[in-house]
Amino acid sequence: MVAELSFVAEVVRGMATLRGEGEPEEAEQAGDLAIPLGLSAWIVRAALDLPHAYEALMRLRRQVLFASGLDMASEPVPLRVGDPRVALWSLGSYLYDLVGRAARHAEVTPVELAERTLALLGAD
Repeated sequence: MVAELSFVAEVVRGMATLRGEGEPEEAEQAGDLAIPLGLSAWIVRAALDLPHAYEALMRLRRQVLFASGLDMASEPVPLRVGDPRVALWSLGSYLYDLVGRAARHAEVTPVELAERTLALLGAD
């Protein structure tokens, strides 16, 4: 549980930092390579296997939605493809975009949204 909390904290803070305060187009370019590389590093540091990391990120998704007030029923659920690495890369890209949308919806910065989310998880 501690490894998972550390992992999701690094993920959401890392994605929020990459999103920064710039224009959405700039944030999209920043995440192109940083997301798969970051996920790889964060997974290795937390010593999680890929399926466990995927499930932790899906739980993080729910908390980001809750922290931002976005409607869970209307938010698409990422598809899980067969290859675990591709599934994680896809989910990471989705979460990166979600952090930006969620922050705009909640009218906070991405970093503030990340901290709200972590407070809900008890990882602050």
